[in-house]
Amino acid sequence: MELNQIRYFLNLADTLNFTEAAMRSGVSQPTLTRAIQRLEQELGGTLVYRDGKDSRLTTLGRDIRSEFVAIADSEQRIRAISLNRVRGRRETLTLGIVNTIAPALITGFVSHALQQMPMLELILQPITRDEGLERLLSGQIDGCFCTDPTLGNTKIATVEMFSERLLLAMAQGYCLASRTSVSLSDLSEQPYLDRLQCEFRTRVQNHLHKRAIVMIPRLRSEREDLIQQAVAEGAGVCMLPERSAIVSGLTLRPVDTLELSRTVAFQSISGSGTASALQQFRMLVEHHAWT
Repeated sequence: MELNQIRYFLNLADTLNFTEAAMRSGVSQPTLTRAIQRLEQELGGTLVYRDGKDSRLTTLGRDIRSEFVAIADSEQRIRAISLNRVRGRRETLTLGIVNTIAPALITGFVSHALQQMPMLELILQPITRDEGLERLLSGQIDGCFCTDPTLGNTKIATVEMFSERLLLAMAQGYCLASRTSVSLSDLSEQPYLDRLQCEFRTRVQNHLHKRAIVMIPRLRSEREDLIQQAVAEGAGVCMLPERSAIVSGLTLRPVDTLELSRTVAFQSISGSGTASALQQFRMLVEHHAWT
C-alpha cells in the first residue's frame, strides 16, 4: 500500500463523503475512489459501505483507522525531522489562545504536538475572543485556539475541537452543591462573582433580565484565577464553561432554563501555501481525541 492511499482513506474516514475527501486530498473524486478500491483489494476487505450518497466505515475500516493515523503521524514526524535537520533550524509557530479557555486540555495537546514534531518551537500568546481573527488575518499570529469561531471566510481553516456547556460554579461544600440543578430563584439569592471576560456574559444577563432577575455582582474581575479561587473558597457563585475550571474545589451544576454552550476551535490560514509546520500542527489538532 502507498502513503497516499492512507491519507486518502483518513480524509474519507473524517468526512464520510467522497467529494469532500477528494477536495481535502487535492485529487479528483475518481482518483480517490480508485485508490480506496485498490486499498480494499490489498487488505482483502471492504473499508467503506456505500449506500447512495451515504457512506460509513465498516468494522475493518474502523479497526485500521487508528493504525493509519499512527502511520500518518509517523510520516509527518519523519518529514519534520528530515526537513529541519537539513535546514539546521527549528520551525517556530506563534499561536494565540483565548484567555477564557482552560489551559489543561490545550497544554496536554501541546505536549503531544511537541513530541510528534521534535523541531517545533511554539510561542503562545493570550488573546481576547474578538481579536483572534484580526490578528490571524494580519499575520501577527500563525493560528489561534478560539471560542465560537467566525465561519464563512475562505481564507481561514477551522478545526472544531469540542463543545462545552455553561454551568454554575460553586464551592464543593456550598449549599447548592448537593442538587442536580439550580433554579433561577435560588440563583438570584446567591452572592454573584462576575467574570468580565466571559463570552456568555451578555447572553446570561439578557436571559435573567427577561425573567425579572438582576444579579448584582459582589466581585468583578478579568482575572479567571482570582474569580475561580474566590468561588472555591465559598465567596459566591459564578457562571463557568464546564471544562474551564483552573482551580480545585469547584462543583458545577446546570441552571434551569439556561442552556448555553460554546465551541472551542483551532483556526489558521487555509491553503497549501501555509508553512509545513502549521499544516502538520493543524493535522494533529484534527486527529487529537479532544473528548
